[in-house]
Amino acid sequence: MEKRSPLGIGAGVAVVLVAAGLIVTLLRPGTTEITVDDGPPVTAPGDGSAVVAGLRAAGGFSLFGLRIVDPTHTVEVRFTAGPGCAALLSSGDPWPVPDPECTVAVPVAGEVAGLGVDATGRSLIGVAFPVSRECFEGLELGAPWPPAAPGCDADPGT
Repeated sequence: MEKRSPLGIGAGVAVVLVAAGLIVTLLRPGTTEITVDDGPPVTAPGDGSAVVAGLRAAGGFSLFGLRIVDPTHTVEVRFTAGPGCAALLSSGDPWPVPDPECTVAVPVAGEVAGLGVDATGRSLIGVAFPVSRECFEGLELGAPWPPAAPGCDADPGT
């Protein structure tokens, strides 16, 4: 029977542990950043113009600080429409809609993300749509839509 040295067994175990650590490190998902905004909510102006009410960058993947897959950048804009418009819509519906109550001069196309009614009875509409990273980085909550931010003029949501 051959006798193994404790040094050889220890080195073998160390190599297996290092290899397992590398595999776990390389295959783990990228980081997720959650931001909690406890500022006041963004309200739609009463004049029918739109404002940036939400910014979200979901998904993406980075490994060792290197971005491999860019997240999907989404903006939500809020505006008011005629009384009765909100009652015709559901969250997730496509926007714009052909109903006369919902006719607005806001240049957006996307998905209904928020609905409500203001104190005057006008419908509050939130519409979410994807934007480029360049546009996303130039936006801030409460800013008017459409913005002067670079890259926003050629977005699919406008």
